[in-house]
Amino acid sequence: MDQLGDKNGYLELSQNPIRFEPVSKVTNVFFDDTSKEVLSVRGGGTLGVVVRGVGRDHTFRMEDRGTISSLKFSPDHTVLAVQRSKNAVELLTYTDGEVGPGSVQECRAKGANLLGFIWTHNDDLVLVTDHGIEFYLIQQVAKDRVGVRHIRTYNLSCSWFVWSMECSLLLLCIGSSPTSTTLQPFIFKPGQSSKLTKFEVEVSSATHSPGVTLGERDVCVGTIYGSVSICVLRHPSTPTVAAHLDVYTQNKDGAFKRTHICRLELTGRFAVNIIDSLIIVHHQASKTSLLFDILLGGEVNGGITSVYAVTVPKSIQPFSLVEPDAVPSTTSQPISVPCELYAPTWVVFQPDIVIDARLGCMWHLRLHLDCWANAMEDKSQLVDCLLRRKQAKPLVLSVVREVVESGQLASLGQIFDKINMAYRQHLNTVLQSQMGESVSAPVVSSTVPERRGVVIEQADMYSSVLAPLMEEAEKEETRQKDDASQGSTQTKVSPKMVVGVVIEYTRSLGAVGVTVQHFLYELVINALVRARQFYQLHQLLQYHVLADSKPLACLLLSLVGVYSAGQQLSLDMLCRLNTAHDEIIEVLLSQHQVTPALRYARSVGLAESVSARKFLEASMVSGDPKVFYSTFTFFWLRNARLRGSAAFAKGEHCDVYVEHYKKLYGELPDYGSLQP
Repeated sequence: MDQLGDKNGYLELSQNPIRFEPVSKVTNVFFDDTSKEVLSVRGGGTLGVVVRGVGRDHTFRMEDRGTISSLKFSPDHTVLAVQRSKNAVELLTYTDGEVGPGSVQECRAKGANLLGFIWTHNDDLVLVTDHGIEFYLIQQVAKDRVGVRHIRTYNLSCSWFVWSMECSLLLLCIGSSPTSTTLQPFIFKPGQSSKLTKFEVEVSSATHSPGVTLGERDVCVGTIYGSVSICVLRHPSTPTVAAHLDVYTQNKDGAFKRTHICRLELTGRFAVNIIDSLIIVHHQASKTSLLFDILLGGEVNGGITSVYAVTVPKSIQPFSLVEPDAVPSTTSQPISVPCELYAPTWVVFQPDIVIDARLGCMWHLRLHLDCWANAMEDKSQLVDCLLRRKQAKPLVLSVVREVVESGQLASLGQIFDKINMAYRQHLNTVLQSQMGESVSAPVVSSTVPERRGVVIEQADMYSSVLAPLMEEAEKEETRQKDDASQGSTQTKVSPKMVVGVVIEYTRSLGAVGVTVQHFLYELVINALVRARQFYQLHQLLQYHVLADSKPLACLLLSLVGVYSAGQQLSLDMLCRLNTAHDEIIEVLLSQHQVTPALRYARSVGLAESVSARKFLEASMVSGDPKVFYSTFTFFWLRNARLRGSAAFAKGEHCDVYVEHYKKLYGELPDYGSLQP
């Protein structure tokens, strides 16, 4: 594999890395995994300490009191903790770019060796020793004074530790033996700590080898689909056996259980990132990276799922570093120097950080979803993966359109089902939220929110896939008809095919209990009418493939000029709805069917409340004196029955119809003579 990368790789380094002074005899470089900052210390601090991070860049000086093993700022940058010895940490005040005297905090346990320290929150400092952990509250009480209060100590033998700021989880490898495989997790909140259940991990595949041990670099902690997860590399006991990556997931009780095994199918040196709930495993020997999605499933054995890489391994995309200092005098353009990828000097941190201390660069690793999509042949599986990725909505819609255009319709139903199942879950979550119910079950680590994926709504599918495909298909069909002299060729995507796609999409929506929006049905009906496929339209309506709705009924009415059966189908649909009595009456009156409209009003109990003016207007416009007579008589009798007087009320504005009746029949009917 080319050490300069693969232009079709699934991963890319951030275009603008954070630059810092590389490691040298004068300069030491430290990374703060809480604030994600790089601190370059020159000359023990006397020549300056440069802090570089996202949105942060400042410099200060400090006294050289000995070799620095580690230094980290509190998250609010008010206290600087510096480790120079094996049993103590200096706590220095930091104000306006100046370091104050502060104080020294020694380990409470006698003879303890300080393995390191972490800031869990602004005022919370944890010292990790080979005797356990010590939890302190740290506050800057004055410009030159730091207050320290001991909160709690956990006594247990420890050989190394891993800290995750994203999960607020500290993981210790405990036990007196150097080959210990017992991990002890702790959860931290502001001013609080909780000891979780310890667990054992396997460190080698196949037969146990005494030479294989569990090390700090073999373990990482991250969030995978809303759950705190611990990934442990299992190195082979023999060169012929491939390595594995075990995933331990935190359950509702807070305990960690092995749930997945990522089959690496490679041996050698590995590094792991967890990005957007994907496990990224970098292999230095082949200079490639493998992507694992544990929700894709696989073979299950003893409750543990074996997972394989979603695609073939590929290298990170090429990256060139701009070196303005290397500009020749004859040119004004900076030189771009290609970087070696997967260099031995690379160190990775969670969730997405890559540092090369020799080059003096810190990158954020990014997923390149387009290249990933192009590499996956199984589009159904691809959509399944993309629906769980952030910012993948345009790509999901693009994949659906590509599937239709390429004629891979066999998998389309499964793809729609995956999309709409995620849509249904989103609607359920919104409904529960509006009702004030809990959206997800509580977990021990409340600092880790459940990650939500992409939601493809009906409007998205219509505007980005279905409507453009229909428009394109109709244009292509028109061009072929106009070019009949050269012979017609088969349309790549025909309107008939798109109609089938829309029907399949609506079927999938109905299968998960989502109400289909009327604009999808409108797309189908208009396409069938333009193609004059009235029989197919009638079948879809008769067998309720197109669900009844008022907008759909109104659309059918609007098409009466080209589809005469639309009127009756519309009326039948409105009757089935049983909530559209006024609309049915309006339709009948618009067609001058006044008597049927009156009969319908009486059948649904609206005869006493309908507007007389509407009916009289329709009967007069019809030009049939008999219809006008029967209509006028009906309302004349209704007035007498309801109000004791046959005359119309002034507010009904029926004077013109009374005059029309007089014009036709000479005088108004006598109420008594109309009685049976």
